[in-house]
Amino acid sequence: MHKQRLLAVAVAGALGAPAIAAGSRHLMLEGELPEGVRRFITQLPETLTLDGDEPEAWVTITKCGSFQDAFYGDFEITKTMLAEMVRNFDARTYGQDVFLDVSHRPSDGAAGKFLKLAIEAGRLRGLVKFTPYGVDAHRNRGFCYLSAEYCENWKDNEKGDKHGALLCGAGLTIRPRLKGLDPFQLAEPDGSPPTLVHPDLQIILLQEHAMKWSELIKKLTENLKALKLAEPVVASLAAAAEKSLGAITDEAVAKTILASFEASGKQLAESIGANVVTLAINVPEIRAGLSADEVRKLLAETATENANKAKKLTEDLGAKRKILTDAIGAVAAFSDTVKKELAEAVIDLVSVDMTDEQVKKLADVQIGSGNRLAAARQLAGMGYHVEGSPRITVDSSNEVLALQAEFDKRLDRIPSDRRYKLSDGVKLSANEPFVKMALAKFDAENGHRLHEEHRRFKLLASGDTLVSDVAIPVSFERNVLRETLFQMTGLALCDVGTAQFAAVTQLPYSYRDTGAAGVSSVRTYEGGAVARAAVKQALEEMRPLPQKLAFEVTDELRYLAANGQISFDILAESSLNATRIIGEDGEQLIYNEHLNAADQYAKTDVTTEDLELQADDTKKVFILAGFPVLRPKTIKDLQGSTVGSVLYPVTVTYDSVARAAYNGIGGMANGIYYVLDHNLGEIYLVDEDGVIQTPANATAYTISYSYTTNVYKWDLDENADETDVHWDKFLYRFGTRKTVLEDRQHMASMAIMSGALRDSISQAKQFAANFKREGTDLDSSGNVGRIKDVPTWRSYAPGLSAGDRRIVMGERRTTRWRMCKAWTMGALQDQKNSDGRFIGKKEAYGDQFVIVHTPTLLKSALTSIVLYSVSARVARAAP
Repeated sequence: MHKQRLLAVAVAGALGAPAIAAGSRHLMLEGELPEGVRRFITQLPETLTLDGDEPEAWVTITKCGSFQDAFYGDFEITKTMLAEMVRNFDARTYGQDVFLDVSHRPSDGAAGKFLKLAIEAGRLRGLVKFTPYGVDAHRNRGFCYLSAEYCENWKDNEKGDKHGALLCGAGLTIRPRLKGLDPFQLAEPDGSPPTLVHPDLQIILLQEHAMKWSELIKKLTENLKALKLAEPVVASLAAAAEKSLGAITDEAVAKTILASFEASGKQLAESIGANVVTLAINVPEIRAGLSADEVRKLLAETATENANKAKKLTEDLGAKRKILTDAIGAVAAFSDTVKKELAEAVIDLVSVDMTDEQVKKLADVQIGSGNRLAAARQLAGMGYHVEGSPRITVDSSNEVLALQAEFDKRLDRIPSDRRYKLSDGVKLSANEPFVKMALAKFDAENGHRLHEEHRRFKLLASGDTLVSDVAIPVSFERNVLRETLFQMTGLALCDVGTAQFAAVTQLPYSYRDTGAAGVSSVRTYEGGAVARAAVKQALEEMRPLPQKLAFEVTDELRYLAANGQISFDILAESSLNATRIIGEDGEQLIYNEHLNAADQYAKTDVTTEDLELQADDTKKVFILAGFPVLRPKTIKDLQGSTVGSVLYPVTVTYDSVARAAYNGIGGMANGIYYVLDHNLGEIYLVDEDGVIQTPANATAYTISYSYTTNVYKWDLDENADETDVHWDKFLYRFGTRKTVLEDRQHMASMAIMSGALRDSISQAKQFAANFKREGTDLDSSGNVGRIKDVPTWRSYAPGLSAGDRRIVMGERRTTRWRMCKAWTMGALQDQKNSDGRFIGKKEAYGDQFVIVHTPTLLKSALTSIVLYSVSARVARAAP
């Protein structure tokens, strides 16, 4: 008959044990187990209770691992083997149920049946339904170990197919004879298969011998704690005492030993008090048979020696701790409270084994923490919220500063009006706090890349090696971010900060409820009802906006090394171009958001306004009854799908067909489209190429839209012949609009307008020296600085919605601007020509994600002025 060796593995119900995998193994399929079958023995879990006639319980059968044994050699059990056991069990590959017997004697009957196998945390578990026979063996006859049998690669006797690891059965057995603490202990040969004891079980069994002293050790520990000794010192004494009891069987001698350790504790309490010291306690050899007096003398001598050592340790420890406190105390910028907090936080980490240099380094770490704490408090004082624990970032290290210095050398060669084009050639120092915050976020996310790039840069500078890289330098990405933020004028108008990158971010903000308690409401006399404060808190959803830009990257830019030097000139010029485009898009988002939020505050809806009434077969431009018109707002998710409905929609119908807005660049499908000037409320039709069309008379032509009433309409025709007087009157109207905001209990702290409008307004008499009024003046460049004590900002970026027709006024930091993901570049992709051939260039794109949002209940803090001509704003033949 064909033979297979079957491995018998006994494993703890709670602990698990390894199975053996080595060589070719065979088992006689009848009779007793052959010589060489192995059994691993471990205890069933103490929590196993077998109540009822046929109880069910989960037991641990085996676990993954690699093992060695002098008798059996190397063997292991893998996760794959566990999975095969479960698979074969579920498929009934064995051709029968898998049973649990007693003492591996299936002829005596089943002790239980395996109902289910499962893998949990690298262990094989089994659900066993116990029989009354099995319950009796465990409960009344002391069978408390599990010996499980499995085959590594079971071969059926029908087709001869191999099926992998398979659990064949298991048996309840009794405790084996112990021999010591070897990794696996074999039972005495008795003609039966050798038995292996799991090391975890050996520890459990050997500890049983020491349990008689546990109460004495516990009592000693309580007495030592009562002496106010530090916890580590108590633990050291208790451990030494437990070690001393190892060879003792006489209870009187044991009590004498423990009394000596308690006396040593009293000596230590007098010497070191509650200080934490690392004790190297001498434990004398106490042999069985010593008299009590001999034990006392031996322990007394040892206790004195240990106490002297402890005293020396505490003196040395005090000296080490003084090095720490003196170093922290020498920092003049820290208050006494901060110094105390920093020292106490790590004082227990100082040990006598540390060198003076190691203690000083620990002090330096705490000083760095103090500096970060001071920086966090400073940022909080500026209105920035610091999430989590402030920490040193790569931005504060010499590595980033060195890379940045190389960029600055090249950038300093570029004229400032090119480098800071968005801010009139001036680096905006007011943006610096936020720039540092954004760079810290960038550095935290890209610190490893910055470190590696700096390392390569140092190698190149030293001439030791030539290093090249086909990735976009991370210093390039960082510089784009830094240069962009340093020249965005719109940031000064926003509540700025960073946020975690997420599909949706909840924005907390507060607002004043003008319908609640006012100024006079706080004067409440005895017995009167106290009004609630008018400040409320709210949350509003924000979604990130993507800013993505692709670059054609030549080999010059791809390679960091060129003749042994990094080509920062090429990188600087490329980052300058990226900076301008990303900055312009960011400015456009900010300025357009201010205008749109102002318009959305107070709106009126118009349904199917009839434009055909203006048609006469000659006019092309038609005039809406209400203006300025709100721009439709579409909220999109990260995939570009619209979330919810379009807000403030514009619906144009011509000749009974709904018409879409013209895209402004052509290439659209054949048809008729509309062009709408939202500021002036003027509309005309064009074809797919943008050619203006003449609406036919008596042809249906309607529009539905919303227009804002949160605006003052200034007629440019008024006093047009007297320019300075005309603009003086405008300044008066500007002041009345400021009053509107103040009536809403908001401060007018900004006015946004184009450069052309600023130039026109500067012609007002009030800017002349002879007619100058307090709070209205020009800046150092001759442009409008303040109007009615309201600072002005020149909006600059292509495609701004306000154009030269709108002025936005309001309270600064009403609109929120959050950086969710700082600017970084993606992977480089090879370019090919039309023939599919490589052209030695690559292309990559960078992206960042920002949030620009004005909370709904704060839009009342914004208003606007529209400038138009009554005589020009009429239905006419040409736009």
